[in-house]
Amino acid sequence: MAIPLLSEDKREHFVLDLRRARIDLAKSTHQIRAHQVVPLIRLCMGTAPHRNPDGEKIVPIHLHHYREGYWDKWAQPVPADAFSDLTDQFGTLADFMAYCNVVEPPTIQSSWIP
Repeated sequence: MAIPLLSEDKREHFVLDLRRARIDLAKSTHQIRAHQVVPLIRLCMGTAPHRNPDGEKIVPIHLHHYREGYWDKWAQPVPADAFSDLTDQFGTLADFMAYCNVVEPPTIQSSWIP
């Protein structure tokens, strides 16, 4: 699901991507993109551990941030102070939108999240 977002000054367009696996419902991805193709921030849950370009292994639930020259290849553990309960997928989506500074979150039916 791709949800269009607009900056408060109406000059920047973003996309909120929400994806979940069909078989393993605990596996999901939330992402904010700019310019239709540039991934700014992505939260991966229920995935395999991630390996950063420097070889560091990151836990299965992690965040990717855009880095110049690396796109979204680097990940980091999820900051505990930004996400209250990673087992609550609907709450995690709300925390993700707050982490990404989405001021007016779109209405998303809870049936989309298991």
